[in-house]
Amino acid sequence: MLDLIDESIEAFLRARVPLGATDVDVSFEAPDRHWSGKLVRPTVNLFLWDIRRSASRSRTGMEALDKDGHQFQRLALPVIELRYLVTAWTSDHGDERALLAGVMRTLLAHSHMPTDFLPSVFEYLRPPTLLMARAGEEHVDVFRALEGQLKPSISMVVVTEVDTELRLPVAPAVTSIGVSITDPSTGAASTARRVAGEVLGDDVAGAVVRAPGVATTVNTSGRFLIRAQAGDELVLETDPPRSVVVPEYGGVRFI
Repeated sequence: MLDLIDESIEAFLRARVPLGATDVDVSFEAPDRHWSGKLVRPTVNLFLWDIRRSASRSRTGMEALDKDGHQFQRLALPVIELRYLVTAWTSDHGDERALLAGVMRTLLAHSHMPTDFLPSVFEYLRPPTLLMARAGEEHVDVFRALEGQLKPSISMVVVTEVDTELRLPVAPAVTSIGVSITDPSTGAASTARRVAGEVLGDDVAGAVVRAPGVATTVNTSGRFLIRAQAGDELVLETDPPRSVVVPEYGGVRFI
């Protein structure tokens, strides 16, 4: 997933700064002296130096997911923070400042990574957040650790969810309730089925729904439950009356 984040960041910066593919290179390597000594073109370096789980943005609980027409439940996804050191490398001091300023303006103008630059795996994730580290926040002297050349830099933070692919399928919605009753004297069994129904339209609350031998009323949300069997005709007492036949499985809907 980290490589996909890197690809998205590069595509985003190239399009929005912009960074021409024939004019400026983008690198994610460690900016040490060995690396900088091999540069031949202006380069924007984005060095990922820290990965940690977010404490302030983490969530708990379960959440629903609709994927490929199937319903799932999953634990709230873990959120991680990726910290990049962004530097510009050119032979001219003014060009270096211009590149760095362009990256800075782009980051300040976007709070999230635009979905146009994200691969398909992010379809079911929240778009990554783009931040510049604030004054006073934790900072590590990366150049000293790398024994590299001291450079002005931007501390960029990318906050993203990580899909752990741990999910459970959700059972279909309950549309009917069946109860089997056996007469202990004869051993004969009968099935009482409660059918769920929905009525479309306004001002249907309180309307009577009749099945053979029983009746019920529509509640304020336009729904009802009634005892019926497959093949029974249900009649909604409106003007004009509406009717529907109970299917073998599932509920009914008055249109």
